[in-house]
Amino acid sequence: MNDTQYNIPFATEERQRIVDQFNRDGYYFLGQVLTYHEVSTLKSVIERKYNDPRMHEKEGDHIRGISLMRMYEYDHAFRDLIVHEPFASLAEDILGQDCHMMSQNSLRYPPGQAGGWHIDDRLHFPLPDNVPCHDPRIPLPCFVINVLVPLIDVETLEDGPTQVVPSSHYSGRKPPSEDNPTFNGQEPISLFTKAGGAYMFNSQIWHRGTPSCTDQHRLIAAVTYSQRIIAQRLYPFIDYKMPEHVLDGADQRLQRLLGRHEKGAFG
Repeated sequence: MNDTQYNIPFATEERQRIVDQFNRDGYYFLGQVLTYHEVSTLKSVIERKYNDPRMHEKEGDHIRGISLMRMYEYDHAFRDLIVHEPFASLAEDILGQDCHMMSQNSLRYPPGQAGGWHIDDRLHFPLPDNVPCHDPRIPLPCFVINVLVPLIDVETLEDGPTQVVPSSHYSGRKPPSEDNPTFNGQEPISLFTKAGGAYMFNSQIWHRGTPSCTDQHRLIAAVTYSQRIIAQRLYPFIDYKMPEHVLDGADQRLQRLLGRHEKGAFG
């Protein structure tokens, strides 16, 4: 497959089918989205940033040494991932044409490292104990989407795949503290892919990263998109100022996804 077959949006009808499936299941596997060259470049950027002494200072650009923050600042290869197709158009279809990049972190999991079952941040649509779940006939609003692109082959459980519980964003609850939670009879599924494949999921779906049993680091490029009404999470928040070099050569769409909005409600 040559490079011209990559980085193009799906047709309108196909996008609508994907959006409908995403709203129902809470996730969608996109298949191969990056070329070998793109994968190689992003891997090298992650390792370069991880080995940068500034990364390991007290206020270094990381969370728990695993999640490397604001990758778009570090290299345009990550910045341009924000407008990469087909996931940029799908994010706009689901979140609205005025959506933005909420954050962009890359993940660097050492061998054996894993994450427990969770949703991201707080529960958006909680339910009382006497209501089993939200009505699946009514699509729930989606506020935040994660797009993950493994940069190594993840083809077996030993490779440490991401797992999701389909439709669990309808549960109205955080996942129970058990190894294999189920929701309405749906068991966890593993998202296997070659390097450069991608998947996207609603931040409210139950998900986790399983431990890698190999001796290689699990490297993942990512973009988190949100509706405009959700604030961008760019540390140090009120004191954050986007470096000028990030906007060099950025077209209008990329600038908007980076947060340069027109006036709207409240300002």
